[in-house]
Amino acid sequence: MKYILILSIIFIFKNRSVGANDIFHYVTEKMSNFVDTIMYTFRNIGDRVSQFFQSHVKIIKSTKGPKKYYKSERSVSTHKPIKFTTKEHTTISEVIPSRHFKKKSEPTSYMTAPQLITLHGRRVESHIVLTEDGYFLTLHRVMTPHVQSSSELRNKTVLLHHGLLGSSADWVLLGPKKSLPYLLSNLGYDVWMANARGNIYSRGHVSKNTNSPDFWRFSWQEMGQYDLPAIIHYIRLVKNTSDPISYVGHSMGATALLVLLSTEPIFNSYLSIGILLAPLAFMVNSQGPLRMFSPVASRPPPLLLQVMGEGEFMPSKETPDWMAFRHCTGPQIFCKNPLLYLTGGVLQEQFWDEGLKNRVLNHVPAGGSTYTILHYAQIAKNGKFHKFGDIIAEFPLNRISLPIALISSSDDWLATVPDVKRLYFGLSNPIDHHVIRNNNLSHTEFVWGPGADILVFRKVIDYLQNGLSLSVIKLNVV
Repeated sequence: MKYILILSIIFIFKNRSVGANDIFHYVTEKMSNFVDTIMYTFRNIGDRVSQFFQSHVKIIKSTKGPKKYYKSERSVSTHKPIKFTTKEHTTISEVIPSRHFKKKSEPTSYMTAPQLITLHGRRVESHIVLTEDGYFLTLHRVMTPHVQSSSELRNKTVLLHHGLLGSSADWVLLGPKKSLPYLLSNLGYDVWMANARGNIYSRGHVSKNTNSPDFWRFSWQEMGQYDLPAIIHYIRLVKNTSDPISYVGHSMGATALLVLLSTEPIFNSYLSIGILLAPLAFMVNSQGPLRMFSPVASRPPPLLLQVMGEGEFMPSKETPDWMAFRHCTGPQIFCKNPLLYLTGGVLQEQFWDEGLKNRVLNHVPAGGSTYTILHYAQIAKNGKFHKFGDIIAEFPLNRISLPIALISSSDDWLATVPDVKRLYFGLSNPIDHHVIRNNNLSHTEFVWGPGADILVFRKVIDYLQNGLSLSVIKLNVV
């Protein structure tokens, strides 16, 4: 395959002048197609390369001047997940959506997590935790309104960990009546919310500056290896108790827990139950841009790193136009959002009010490292749950003894049902795999989807209160 690409690039240079972005785009597209289809012949690849660059030059000329929104030739449903395309003949004019949602300013859009919690009428505490490798993390604690004595909270402690490119704010975007931390707080739980290294609340280090690529040389592996141990030890210290903690992790928050429990088995005894929402561990069936990145994830070319960011992942908080509009069909505001672009999530507009849309779009992505994205792309390619850059060093999931419940969705493009099922059978002590079917619940909507309180949170509370009893196992659908 690499020889075909080299010859193709030589052919291009001999016949026309092209930019570096054009060559990079073509190469990554070819690598992606190699995963999902068969190799092209020398003859066809030369013809198709020529056609692509001819059409691309025409597009550049036609889009000079005022910005325009081009009408898609295919119908776009705003209540379905983003669709991605890697067809050879697709042009930008075919995929730029006809509809777009304009982000607006409203009071809660730019509030921090503590400000939102305070606005919602709850008491909140912020705690700073120092990891073994020098990162400062922020924990947000939602205090229970009905319990004044800290001793009463010892047996009902819950740690929530956000997902990919998220933050603690993700858990409270649904407002005072539907957000999971408040539902748990009303039941007497002491709720702690983590912030992974690199997001807007956890950007400190004892010696590294965030402007340095050194600061960002971490993936979800370090979150499980350093962040979670520091957080769990800190909570136990502050509460002055050895009582086990309940854990709810979404997406990357689930990944970090699996790393911790498989590499440091002692932490299995520090927790009472793990509830993993849309867990990312095995990703061979994942769809979307991660599939496009996966062929070169182990050794990303310089041009890819320029696009993704050599330290922080897309620090501009916007997906480049040429990537978003070529591989994504949906409202422009969603395709341009790096997190929604990666996860294929389109807000279901008939259920979302303007305030919720703006809160979500202004709070995510909350920041993260390019290494984190590349690590996920690696396991998507290799079909194994392994360490960064080392396909042989798999995390020993069979060492996890903690009772774990899994929740997945049939409409999730990253944590697919077959992959989550594979995780279920790889664990030593799984208690359930609950599948939410045919509800258009995308990867991100497990936390802030308008129906999350019914589809997801009720089941989470069920597990917390009855999860260790066999009587909780019910019909595995919603």
